[in-house]
Amino acid sequence: MDLDQRAAERAFRKWGKAATYDDGSGGESIDCRVIKDQEVDELEEDERVRVPRIELSLLVSEVGAYNSEAVITLGGEEYKVRKRLADDGVVWRVLVDG
Repeated sequence: MDLDQRAAERAFRKWGKAATYDDGSGGESIDCRVIKDQEVDELEEDERVRVPRIELSLLVSEVGAYNSEAVITLGGEEYKVRKRLADDGVVWRVLVDG
């Protein structure tokens, strides 16, 4: 385990919330920790308005391979993964529909 992995795991233990990750394959859901960033504004190209969005960060070591059909349940609410925004091999950040 390298330094980046240990630092990420400490951050997720401190700030992460308990969640489940369903990769969409029909298998069992995986218990994991998620860090939620809500109301990050993005600019829609066609309308030029600010729109709220939700980003979730997950530890790769907890959830495994990325799947665009994934559903993450956090605090009883389901979030459908729209796209992966970042993946440094330790943490992914995904854009979700709430």
